[in-house]
Amino acid sequence: MEEKKKKKKSKLKISLFYYFDYMISKGKKITLNDSILIVGTPRSGTTWLMEIFENIPGYTYLFEPLQRLWFPSSRKVGFNQRPYLPPEVDKPEYEEYLRKIFTGQIVSRYPPYGDNLKMTINRIFSKKLIVKSIRLTRLLPWIDKRFQLRNITYIIRHPCAVIASQIKTGFGGYQNDYPYTNRFPSKDMIIEEASNIDIIDSSLIKKLNRIKTTEELLAAAWCLDNYVPLYFIDSHKWNMIVYEKVVTDGETELRKLFGEIGEEDSSDLAINQLKKPSMLTIEKDPKTVLSSDIQLSKWKKSLSKDQIKRILSIVEDFGLNFYTEKNEPDYDNIRVKNIR
Repeated sequence: MEEKKKKKKSKLKISLFYYFDYMISKGKKITLNDSILIVGTPRSGTTWLMEIFENIPGYTYLFEPLQRLWFPSSRKVGFNQRPYLPPEVDKPEYEEYLRKIFTGQIVSRYPPYGDNLKMTINRIFSKKLIVKSIRLTRLLPWIDKRFQLRNITYIIRHPCAVIASQIKTGFGGYQNDYPYTNRFPSKDMIIEEASNIDIIDSSLIKKLNRIKTTEELLAAAWCLDNYVPLYFIDSHKWNMIVYEKVVTDGETELRKLFGEIGEEDSSDLAINQLKKPSMLTIEKDPKTVLSSDIQLSKWKKSLSKDQIKRILSIVEDFGLNFYTEKNEPDYDNIRVKNIR
């Protein structure tokens, strides 16, 4: 009985937060030019980057607009777990939904700021928006062609680090409804997703039929997430942030990024955020935040040599082998290479 009361109280609290957030949003007029989009594969640092961006005065954030439990209307529009469309293909229902997202007309059923007073106050008075999504990475070229946003930032991180974190936390970006089940994609799901991406060679899809282990499935998902933005990177204008570069030389990277979006005065506040783990970090050990060597090499203790070999084999198949067993990538060659 006591447990039922707690659940009922929690449900009521969430409903009140949603209604409060909905009423706030109705009174705002956010333009596309006042919105920043952050994308990347799950556990690549998107939440951390969002919290860094949130140090810009006047900005609040919208968290995961394709998460169906939080944004039921995304399901009605027809978004799948990882949508992809060629840039030239029109999809009015997608465009209408995302325009409402980028202008703050749709809010989460589960407002992430909850009862945090500082974040609530910021939510009330902010007139600009940061949209963070792990599910829009493959749609990035399509979005870039249709929306004149203030900034689009795409973050990439070592596949072994990403996959080690996904296995440890269970957060693979495929879970939707609570209680969360089937957190990771199946082989059939991965093959279907790859088959729907027109720039993926059929020979690659044949190779995907041979994958067997969890880490290989997650490696394939990482490749599909990053293959699309890297394939189109020379013909589009989003910013690419390399997680490892932010960890090793964050001050330089953030000053450059904040300068590009005309927010140089906020860069000092953002740099201070570099020393703090994100709200989705499971372990809050300061050493993992302050030491770049520890931060960038944690995956070597979490994965076996065989797991690392299998992950990097998939990555090489996709021509994304600028990441190797080293902590950092070949920064000068972060692009899709010729597939063997």
